[in-house]
Amino acid sequence: MINLKNILYEILNNYSVEVDLFTDKSSSTYDILNEIRALKGITIVTIITPEDYSQTGGDEYIRLRIKFVTRGDAQEMMQSFLDQALAKGDNDSLRIPGIKSMKFREKTIKRL
Repeated sequence: MINLKNILYEILNNYSVEVDLFTDKSSSTYDILNEIRALKGITIVTIITPEDYSQTGGDEYIRLRIKFVTRGDAQEMMQSFLDQALAKGDNDSLRIPGIKSMKFREKTIKRL
């Protein structure tokens, strides 16, 4: 007998990837992470910045682990996240204010 859980595992692919995020120190990290959580397809966002990492300069470095769901290719979905997060708005501001740079660590992508 086919159960719903098996059907969903065949249709939806769950992935995990690490992200290097550089933000403006004057922006709220809490607000930025909530905006990332709101992107379509993202299910979990966890901060995994090493404890001993020292912050210098005007930018704050945050390493994240993002879990997401997709029906298609994981690389295309990750590009979609970048497009959504860094897209320019009506008044030439970023979609998620405070993000300066967002880069995926390609070797960390895993299918769950």
